[in-house]
Amino acid sequence: MSIEVVFEKRINNVNVCRDVDRGQQRQYFLLTFLSAVFVLGLLLYGWQQYRFLSLGYEINKARDKRDALLERQRELVVQEQTYASPGRIEGNAKNVLGMVSAEPGQIVTLGSEEAAMPLTASKQR
Repeated sequence: MSIEVVFEKRINNVNVCRDVDRGQQRQYFLLTFLSAVFVLGLLLYGWQQYRFLSLGYEINKARDKRDALLERQRELVVQEQTYASPGRIEGNAKNVLGMVSAEPGQIVTLGSEEAAMPLTASKQR
């Protein structure tokens, strides 16, 4: 059987003034600075990767748009050639507009003198 004796001693540390440890303070600031530089480096690296990916997506969108525009241009060129073909124009003139080919004597060719004169003057002759 053992008896344990505990003495309680109350210590009042209110009046104790501790000096600042300059070495520990310097290490704290150095560690904080290095941590801030590391975090800033990580943020810059992350931002760079984000911009790399976003620019890649923008480039792909621009390529897709360019391809779509080139395809549309090809379609329009084909359509223009179709609409400008003389056979189609003649067919539409005859079938849709009801035009007929000119008969001999209906075509009047104006000379250089008559071309310079007003239309009403050439009809009066």
